[in-house]
Parts: sequence; C-alpha cells; structure tokens
Amino acid sequence: MSPAGPTRLGRFLASCEHVLVVRDDGVAAEELTSLGRFVGRATCERLSKLTPGFSRGAPEQPDAVVLVVADRLALRRSVGAVQTLPSATHVVCVLMELASQPPTLVASPSWPRLTSLEVRTDRGAQVLASFAAPVATGQVFTELARRTTPAHLMAAGWPVLGARALEPHRWPPGDALAVVGADESLHDVSGDYPADVLLLDTPPGDDVARPDKPHAVTGRVQVSQVLGRHMTWEPYDRLPDADARARLGTAGPAALGPLDERVLNPIGFSRKPKLPVAQLRPLAVAPHVLHLEDAPEAVADTRRGMGDGFVAAVRPRAGIHVTWDGGEGPHAYVRTVAGLAMSGVPLTADFVPPWARALLDPTVVGLLESKPDLDDVLEREVHSIRLRRAALGTHGSVPWRRALSASTGGGVRRSRVSVLLATRRPELIEHALRQVGRQRGVDLELVLATHGFTPDPGVTDAFRERSGMALEVLSAPAEQSFGRVLNAAATRATGDVLLKMDDDDWYGPDFVSDLLLARDYSGADVVGCPPEFMFVEPLWVTVRRRDATEQYRPVVAGGTMMVSREAFQAVGGFRDTRKYVDANLFRALRAAGGTIYRTHGLDYLLRRRGGGHTWEPGLGYFVSRGRSWQQWRGFRPSPLLEHDTNDRPVRTTDGGR
Repeated sequence: MSPAGPTRLGRFLASCEHVLVVRDDGVAAEELTSLGRFVGRATCERLSKLTPGFSRGAPEQPDAVVLVVADRLALRRSVGAVQTLPSATHVVCVLMELASQPPTLVASPSWPRLTSLEVRTDRGAQVLASFAAPVATGQVFTELARRTTPAHLMAAGWPVLGARALEPHRWPPGDALAVVGADESLHDVSGDYPADVLLLDTPPGDDVARPDKPHAVTGRVQVSQVLGRHMTWEPYDRLPDADARARLGTAGPAALGPLDERVLNPIGFSRKPKLPVAQLRPLAVAPHVLHLEDAPEAVADTRRGMGDGFVAAVRPRAGIHVTWDGGEGPHAYVRTVAGLAMSGVPLTADFVPPWARALLDPTVVGLLESKPDLDDVLEREVHSIRLRRAALGTHGSVPWRRALSASTGGGVRRSRVSVLLATRRPELIEHALRQVGRQRGVDLELVLATHGFTPDPGVTDAFRERSGMALEVLSAPAEQSFGRVLNAAATRATGDVLLKMDDDDWYGPDFVSDLLLARDYSGADVVGCPPEFMFVEPLWVTVRRRDATEQYRPVVAGGTMMVSREAFQAVGGFRDTRKYVDANLFRALRAAGGTIYRTHGLDYLLRRRGGGHTWEPGLGYFVSRGRSWQQWRGFRPSPLLEHDTNDRPVRTTDGGR
C-alpha cells in the first residue's frame, strides 16, 4: 500500500472506538502494519480462529470491521466464514494484491442507508464504506466478493457444504451458503440449515457426537467426506513413510478441493505471446514459493494459494514447463498446476510423477506429457483449449461439487440447452442436423424452424432415432420475418439457455460444452464465438481472421449465440425484422446492461457462399490481409472441429454453389 492508503484509512476509522481487524490466513500478521498505526489499538484476529463471541475480548458489536485478504481468490473463498462477523457502521475490505478491476459495492435495499463509499487502488485495493446504522458485515463482504468477477449471481447451489473453520483450504469459493465452524456446530442436529456434506481433513474426534440418523430438515444422514490432508508443509520426499505418501497421493481430484473458475479461467488469454517458455520451479531457500526461472517477479506462494496476480504475470509467456522436484506439497503444488491449466496457460512437463498423476484429471496428465509445438500459434492455442477444457471440467468448483453431490444421493442440475435452428434451404437440413447431433457431453433439445417449406419426415425421424435427442419441428410461411420465426422457435423451447445455430456452418463436437464452460466462468448474459475460421467457398480458401477472443465484446457470431432465457425475455426476444436479428438483439442487451462474452473460435467454421447472405460486403472483405491472420488453400478447419469427412464441401465448376 502507498503511504496515502494508511493515512486515508486511519482518518476513516478515527471516530471508531472499537475496531476489529480480521485477516485471512494467507496474510501474515506483520503485513497488517502496512495498513497504519490504527492497527495498534484494534482487536486483530485470524478469520479461521474467529468464533461468535470473540474469545479474546473483542466487543460484541464493534464500530468497524476490517477484513484483510490476499487477493480476489482469497476474498471469494472466505465468504462462507465471514457470515459470522458482527455488524458495524464502518466496513473496510483490503486486498493486498490486485491484478484486475477493484471490487465495487452495490448496496442492498435491505441494508441501512449507505452514507459514504470510497474505493482506493494502488498495488492492492481498499473499499471503505460507512452506513447510517450497523449493517451485517458478512453480507457486505459477500457482495464485494460477488463484484470481483463479472458474474451477476454467486449461487453455489446444492448440496450445502460444511468445513471446519480451522481448515480454510476446505472453504468452498464464492459460497455464502457454506457452513463454517467448529466440529460441534458442524454436527449440530438441531439447526435449521444443516450442511449436507462435511469436507474434512481428518475424521471428527471421539468427543464429538456425530449424527447417525436422518436430520429433521433434510431427511438424510449427514455425510462426512474425509479427503485427506490438503496441504503438507514438508517436501513430499520427507513425508514419514511410504504409506503416508500413498495416502496423500491416492485421493483423486476431489482431494485438491474446488478451484475457483470465476477467477482462474482463460479470460485475457494471449494468442500471440511476447515472451518465451519458462520453467516453474520452487525457490531453493523457500520451497513453498514457486517462481519462473527467468522472471523473479512472477512468484506464487503455495501457502496462501496461487493468486490471480501470478496468472496475469505469466500470460505473456508462450508457455510454462512444469518441474516437480523440491516443491512443498504435494497438494499445494498440484493445485498451482491445475489452476494454471484452468487459466489457459499452455503447460508442458517431461513427465508427471505418480503422486501428482493421482491428484490430476487423467486427460490433464496426458496433455501435460504431450509434446506440443508452442512456437506454432495454432498448435499452442489448441493445446491451451484442450488443457483448460479438461481442467475446468474436473477441477473447477462446479464439476467438483457435482461429483461430490453423488455422496448425498442427489446431483447438481445441468443446464439444458435449446438449439434454435431456422432455415429456408431444404438442401442443408441433413448437414445442419449432423452438426447438432454430433455435440457431446451436453443435454440438448432442437427446435427446427423451416422457413417457407415443410421438412421431409424421413429426415427428421432418422435424426431422432440416431441422436436420441428431443426434436420439435415448426414450419413458418416464407413471407414471415426472420425475427418472428426465431421467436416462434424460442416459444417452443424448454431449455435453460437458448442457442442459435446456422444451417450451413460447421461445428465441433465440443462447441456447446465449451460455450457452457465460458458461460460459467464469464457470468455473461450472452456467450459465443467470433467467426475466426471462415471458409470462403467461391475462392476455395480457408481464412483465420484477427478476431479478439476470450474477452468481453459487443458482439459474437450470430450462429454461435448462447443467451440465457432470462436475458432473452428481458429484452423481448428477437426484433421483428427480416435482417440483422442478431445485431438488434446484441444492441438491446447492451442497452439493458447485459454482458456479452466471446470465447475462442476454434470449435466453429463459418461458411461464406457467393450470395444469399443478409450482409454482403464482397468476398474481398473476408480475405484481405488486414483482416486475416492466416490463410490456407482449400478446406482447412481447426483441429478442434474434428469434422466428419461426409461434411467436407464438394468443389464444383460454379465455385461450390
């Protein structure tokens, strides 16, 4: 913090007689001195040691509560624990490190009136808020955690998880529903809001009564998941015996705990690296500190967890080569590797040792040991996408919770996707159905809207039988506008999200699942791809365009647009127009305050024909060197498209038309 920071914070708290300073375990006690002299007269506690009543004599209701955390990751992880903090009129949140936008506060209508608000940034961030009456500070910190990422909601969903206060590495990120406390409170059978699953390093002691009958609220016996120690501060080869090493290395991906995909994700991925590959190594004098061998400023302290500042520091790299000797762990080291993979950082390793292999998703292990050419821009991005896809799909908090919920006999509901496919070209029906039918790992239904014709029942029946997918068919007259046709299809849809696909383009088998991943980590109302790969059929050329990816942008390709049902209904659906239905929807969403996120474009190949499009800038527009990055003669899709040879275009004397 700059000298101005403590001075302003001290003045803000000058009128407060009782100040409670709570630090996350990732912040050392000596670091609090940087906040100013007021710390000397404040009551200082560790969040993991704090209990209602404040055993060390803190007042029941202080005038001010100051929460000090390392960064966004630590703030989001702490939201379950901060619910026990007392009310106060002055609330301060301090982030010691900040690598992105600072958190901002939007006051809830249920809170007392907000009388002042200031956000200060330097190396870190300070949010200073005062209220007309005492406010539940845990709710304020939860709202700040929500605002550290673009997501509109921070609902973790079921099952409700419980964790010991003394085991902060088990606190699930962004989960205000989590029950955090001592064994006695976690196993309390009289509470109205019990945890479904307890996440424990070791079984509860014999002196703690463990419930053995169904709880009156849930109707189920509470489940305890003993996942083994999350962190050991001894190097792996110094663990006491082979049995101890085996116990640490065989718990599977669940033993790492959930990694926060709202922070550890590919947003901001650099497609054109500026720096070469570097090796990730622990410092010889401090095995818990990982650094890049030629970038001493890029460090990650595994005791506090990998911060998002470390991810930002390695973004310009072509990749990171992971070494495994000498680090502290094994869990802490492996969590760093998994978090980098989720963030889209291209990772390689000569080998993955058995203890790390047992903790990582097998697909992640295979990709680490593959030998991608990271000097090739396309191969590097393909490797990054495959790696992040596997890591986000296993080690992120959503799939981790989904796997954990099996122990309760339930499950985390998956989003159902309704594909809206409108076409006026009967000859493309079979091609379009194949693109939808090849999607894997998702729950889909298809609403096929034919515009000016009735489809062949034999074709649609064959699709139903082959794919097992629900298919709804509706036919609209040719004179009806494109917007009305799409709205009619949306009315028939039953899914949680709507996805518009086009009839003549190509889609990879993971196209829909990658959009759902992007929807989870971006929190955007609309997610989609750019038309990055384009097949210009009359010229028989494949073009890779210079479109920005993994960013919030004003538009995406219309044939890749996935929109939440709530956002779609909020703006009244598609506008009743014959052209530009996509552009009009994007404009309406932006005007309403919605967000649009553009993920990578390697799952999608747009086909540009000689005519019949609603937008006709001329073929030269698409192949100009100023707009294209790479070009190939012929049909050259991305490797992620995994195209069926039956879908390859056939060249004819009239340019394929």
